Amino acid sequence: MTLQKAIKILDLLIEQQEKLATGMTDPQKPWNQDFDCMKDLAKTMSENLQSQNMALQAVKKQIIPKCTHPKKMQDRDSNGNLYCMNCNWDL
Repeated sequence: MTLQKAIKILDLLIEQQEKLATGMTDPQKPWNQDFDCMKDLAKTMSENLQSQNMALQAVKKQIIPKCTHPKKMQDRDSNGNLYCMNCNWDL
């Protein structure tokens, strides 16, 4: 797996968790209308998802390479795709 694919997977996971966290606190949903204990549970679950997203964003920042992809470090794989040998980033 290349770094770009790992970052795309992280982006998709972050996006899905953001949608889920937003859906948990949506006042139109039946669990957020009458029951106080259900509202509290949905709010807690939403906060938990948001804290997980913050952790995933931190992981994403750490794996994005700070490489300038110098010309001498560029090569082609067996399929003819250009990549950086220094950071393994598809170019």
